[in-house]
Amino acid sequence: MAFWKPEFVQKRRIEWMKAIHKVQVKVGSTYYDGVIQKREIDGDTIVIHAVFSSLGSGTVTITAVRVIDVDGIVAAEQLENIQKAGSQGVIFRFEFPIREEEV
Repeated sequence: MAFWKPEFVQKRRIEWMKAIHKVQVKVGSTYYDGVIQKREIDGDTIVIHAVFSSLGSGTVTITAVRVIDVDGIVAAEQLENIQKAGSQGVIFRFEFPIREEEV
């Protein structure tokens, strides 16, 4: 049985979603901002769609992604190894499930 009431947890999801200011990818030693095109809550998951259109020409390797909150704090970060060809665009779909689980 869940401790937190569903309405309370949903309110926290909305607050977390609003607190996400930007998402970035790292290419070489530079972080590039994405354009957040969509924010939504799908069930118990915060979903963010971000497009990265200015990663330079030619083939590049994305080595990290990170999420920045409204206060400029790195809220989440993950190492990656994603190859992008010069003719490709980049769109990320971030999914952040926020749910209570029994342990």
